[in-house]
Amino acid sequence: MLNFEKEQKVIEIGTTRIGGQPGENPVVMIATVFYTNHAALLDEKKGEFDKKLVEQELNEYSEIIEETGMQGIVDVVGGYPDALLKECEYVADVVDYPFLVDGLNDSSRIPTMEGLKEIGLLDRAILNSIDDATSEESLNKLKEIGVKHAVLLTFGNRYIFPQAKLDFLKNELISKAQRANIENIMIDTAVLDLPSIAINVETTRLVKTELGLPVGFAPANAIYGWNFVKKYGDSARCGGIASLMAYCVNAGSDFVLFGPVKFAKCIIPAMSLISGINSYYRKRILRKSISDRTPLKHIF
Repeated sequence: MLNFEKEQKVIEIGTTRIGGQPGENPVVMIATVFYTNHAALLDEKKGEFDKKLVEQELNEYSEIIEETGMQGIVDVVGGYPDALLKECEYVADVVDYPFLVDGLNDSSRIPTMEGLKEIGLLDRAILNSIDDATSEESLNKLKEIGVKHAVLLTFGNRYIFPQAKLDFLKNELISKAQRANIENIMIDTAVLDLPSIAINVETTRLVKTELGLPVGFAPANAIYGWNFVKKYGDSARCGGIASLMAYCVNAGSDFVLFGPVKFAKCIIPAMSLISGINSYYRKRILRKSISDRTPLKHIF
């Protein structure tokens, strides 16, 4: 079982605690809404969507999170700032979790963050992301707005392998976040494709070992595009998805972007099993403290 010698940083956004030693806090299961082909999304430019369907999906997701003792964040995707702001506001009204402001680029993300400040939701908003393309102008604007939370994305043509990703993080991304006065950072190790997720696992361990920062990644696009398993039917596909997410969690990930919110029932109970087992080991074998909120107290 994993236990890192480096002291692990825990960040708090509302009641959500992200980071720490494996088993110390429940893994954060990040669900995506308003993605391409989301049945609820009617007009991505205007931000028109089926509110009843989104509410139903978010309520089911929230119920599973609470029943299993896991933690939640909602990933709100959008390419147009007015639409993205509207979508973030709606999500924030339906659930109490923090949310990722997942715009396609800074031209959609930064105006949305500005709008969220105006309506009093900036404390729950996590910019996704600061990356190789983030300019000094954007960093200054984020500082001016007062953005507090951000994902750092270790993606780039020069940053493919684990050590290169770690060096990029240490030498550039963390400095960018500091210049923008970001208080809380989450590290996304940037998935390329399905077989290369092994790279993300190793990068996750490097980040935890050397820096002790909250880290995770998003295997969703890779696994949902895996056509091979589809010939075996929905149950086999669900099993494949859950097995990959379990692999991610047991690598020491503090959070996992698991993809469309509609898959919560397929994925979260399986992840709670891994998270609960890690908490048991930390409490019983290592004799270390664990969070008051843990699957260990819910699912066994």
